[in-house]
Amino acid sequence: MNAMIVAPQPEAVEAGALVLKRGGNAVDAAIACAFMQGVVDPQMAGIGGFGSMQVYMPRRGVHEVLEFYARAPLKASPEMWSDLLVGQSRDGFAFLLEGGISEIGYLAVCTPGSIKGYAEALARYGTFEWADVVAPAATQARRGFMVRPHVHWYWSQDGVDTGEVRTLDKLRFSNTGRSIYFRSDGTVKLPGDVVVNTD
Repeated sequence: MNAMIVAPQPEAVEAGALVLKRGGNAVDAAIACAFMQGVVDPQMAGIGGFGSMQVYMPRRGVHEVLEFYARAPLKASPEMWSDLLVGQSRDGFAFLLEGGISEIGYLAVCTPGSIKGYAEALARYGTFEWADVVAPAATQARRGFMVRPHVHWYWSQDGVDTGEVRTLDKLRFSNTGRSIYFRSDGTVKLPGDVVVNTD
């Protein structure tokens, strides 16, 4: 089989390649890759997110885009925070609200779409069972991943450049975040440290 897998992290590429070696198709590999990417670069991808997936399978006559975006709560409305608007982040990525309430805490949460999207793609176009595409990422999460310099750099951003809530404050917001991403002395894990997430 000729195949190419591209992902930001090598562990994600390896997870996809393993699925292909075991007889899976491109969709199976992409989903395994996505799960692994969420483990080893958790603030850039993961099951708490959303996305889209272009599926092209010419032998089956398939060329489709699956969209699985996050959903706002039913009581959300376009004007619900208009009186709290501070402005737009300097990088143009986010709208800033007083107290950072759209970035941290329960008001910042939407219903993630990733799991639903992965499940739909697997059911329609995959050949592997759910457990088989999740297994490499689950194993990696229990074993842990080494913090790379770019991950630590992202965690250490102070938000001054954009006006957003500091990433460190987001990571330490919950007991779980503090136990996973911080050392026992309260400092964020450094490059070379291992992050284990058994949940």
